[in-house]
Amino acid sequence: MGRTIKLLLYYFAYQLAFMGVFLCGYMIFHHTTELPQSTDSTYITLILLAQVLSTAAVGIHLIVGKYVPLNRKTWAYYNSGKVLIAAILLIVGMGLWSNYLNELADLPNNMQEIFTMMMQHPLGVVAITIMAPVVEELLFRGAIQGHLLRKWKKPLWAIVVSSLIFGIVHGNWVQAPFAFVVGLALGWIYYHTGSLLPGILMHFVNNSTAVFSFWLSDDPNATMISTYGPEGAALMAVAGAILTLVCIKYIQKLLPQPATWREEQPTSTIE
Repeated sequence: MGRTIKLLLYYFAYQLAFMGVFLCGYMIFHHTTELPQSTDSTYITLILLAQVLSTAAVGIHLIVGKYVPLNRKTWAYYNSGKVLIAAILLIVGMGLWSNYLNELADLPNNMQEIFTMMMQHPLGVVAITIMAPVVEELLFRGAIQGHLLRKWKKPLWAIVVSSLIFGIVHGNWVQAPFAFVVGLALGWIYYHTGSLLPGILMHFVNNSTAVFSFWLSDDPNATMISTYGPEGAALMAVAGAILTLVCIKYIQKLLPQPATWREEQPTSTIE
């Protein structure tokens, strides 16, 4: 777990560094020692730019540091797109039933204001729909889960632990359970394919759906239950669960054997 902890420290250090530099620059430029208001458009732009740049820095660090191999296997395009299509349908199905269960749990959303701000700003949309899918898959699946899969004997634990970390890092009560469940699906796909591409695509579809739903809704706080009613929302959740199971079975049929993860033992050179 030492490498996992180190990577998480890098992840938070880059965020703190970029946020600190941009915030200090803002305060120096405006000759103030007071924190700016969240309604200040310049401050919002700087903070979101810092978020995008810090995420990009994490991705560059992972690649340059060779935490994620840049080989054909890591970016493979499977079965003429069949796995990718099934993966997209899988994440759509999961979104229906997991969001429904999240609504029933009625957990506190301590980051609602931040999400609203991000979805209303171009840089926020870039951070959610592009930077997060690519860099978070590089970090949580490629660098963390990939390492655990190679080191641990039981793949299930590698998937669960990386997903749990993925959920906790989101830092939001209402988002953490959903992120954990989605992380299990992303981890399962990565375990079976050995490729980051399906997970990145699933992550992109999931995040983009949230953004488009926000844009198209008259009420940003609308839920499945408030929009479709209790029965309609429940039916959608059941349909999502069925779609999830069908996609899992189909992907298992396409990929009956998971990717090879165990590291080969080095051959002794002692004669």
